[in-house]
Amino acid sequence: MQLLKWHGQLILLNFLMFMSWRPCRGLNVPSYDSNYRANPTRRSAVFAQPSSYYDQYAAAGPKPLTADQRRAKLTALSNPDFYFPADPEADLAEANEPAPALERQRPRPAPAAGSFSYNEKDKNGPSHWYRVDARCGGRYQSPILLNTSSALLVNRKRPLRLDGQTNLPQTILLQNDGHSAKFTYNWRTGADRPVLRGGPLKTKYLFDQFHFHWGVNSTVGSEHVYDYQRYPMEIHLVFYNGLYESFAAAREQVDGIAVVGLFYEIYDHSVDEQLNTWTRFLRNVVEPNSQYTIEFIDTFPLYEVIGDVEWPYFSYEGSLTTPPCLETVTWIVATKPLLVTEKEMKQFRRLQSPTGLMVNNYRPVQKLNHRRVFLY
Repeated sequence: MQLLKWHGQLILLNFLMFMSWRPCRGLNVPSYDSNYRANPTRRSAVFAQPSSYYDQYAAAGPKPLTADQRRAKLTALSNPDFYFPADPEADLAEANEPAPALERQRPRPAPAAGSFSYNEKDKNGPSHWYRVDARCGGRYQSPILLNTSSALLVNRKRPLRLDGQTNLPQTILLQNDGHSAKFTYNWRTGADRPVLRGGPLKTKYLFDQFHFHWGVNSTVGSEHVYDYQRYPMEIHLVFYNGLYESFAAAREQVDGIAVVGLFYEIYDHSVDEQLNTWTRFLRNVVEPNSQYTIEFIDTFPLYEVIGDVEWPYFSYEGSLTTPPCLETVTWIVATKPLLVTEKEMKQFRRLQSPTGLMVNNYRPVQKLNHRRVFLY
């Protein structure tokens, strides 16, 4: 009898232990094993299906930068003439971009001068300039599309100044280099050389030369595209940083070059009127690799070419638009075009290159690659 009583008590005790354990199964008691530590958002299986936001965020997170992407970012940040504020969204998007093709990173021997072409059908056409010089495959290339709506407006700005633009040079060397018409000024003294300062520039830049890019007709020609419009011609005034001895020494430095670009639009009111008297000298350099010296009696100041520097302008960090495409240029592109007549444009279109008429000597628009474009 006592045995049955003891057996009944044992059954009752087991029943009570079972009932006290059963409700505990519904409690959210985490399991502190290795899997939990690896994923702290893990929940008990009793709850509804857990959210997968953590895994989605991890998959969309920034990937490690490649060596080329890191080098490009460090190059941009090392330019003392430009400061780009941090943009986490742009950096995240840039980090997820695929690495550039390895073919563009292979070292290549230095090409012979004039070995590139503006004809896309040629083996050394614009899309293959990286074969001429690997640096033409860089991330911060020029020209680009200049869009008013997306540019960053600069409210607190220093005025852009061009000192000495009325100074007359001793001579001017006009060259047909097979790709453009280039005017190089020669000065009596260094003090006569025009100096560009202010705006996005932190040091003074010394004038070196100007040249042009134009099209086969007046619907194309400019290198930069302003609010989705091309102009018939674009002039580039090239300056180099006064901290360096020459243009050749400055162009290899991250803050070495500043280029002022201005568009030309057609003056329709008079076909025969000569607006730019200096264009008459172009007839002396029709043949490729020819040159002509404009003597002092016929020289003209920069003011006669571009007038006052009082226009709104875009500014961004970019490159030379011909090989070696060095990414050492601070670009300043005016929004107010200059005027040229159709008769004067015909003088440009008569110039010859080694392969025929020198027309459409402009590079296609390049990718922005998260660069900031400022509007002054």
